[in-house]
Amino acid sequence: MPKSTTAEVRLKKVGPNGIPLAEILIDNSVSATQLGAIVQRVTRDKDLLKKLGLKACAGCKSGFDINIRDRFEHVLTVDVH
Repeated sequence: MPKSTTAEVRLKKVGPNGIPLAEILIDNSVSATQLGAIVQRVTRDKDLLKKLGLKACAGCKSGFDINIRDRFEHVLTVDVH
């Protein structure tokens, strides 16, 4: 039986490069096939693309940046004012 995997997708309408950003956080159990399915879902979900203000065709992946990184078990978030 395959091991359960988790992924977290964070979306921003405007990322650091001035265009929409999809940040995908994965744990070490995510396979390349599963990661491909996640990226495909993020880039082809018409409702998601509409929320991001993208008007590109569903097959176009150049409308926003994709950042894939490992999810850390313990994360410290600090707001600096």
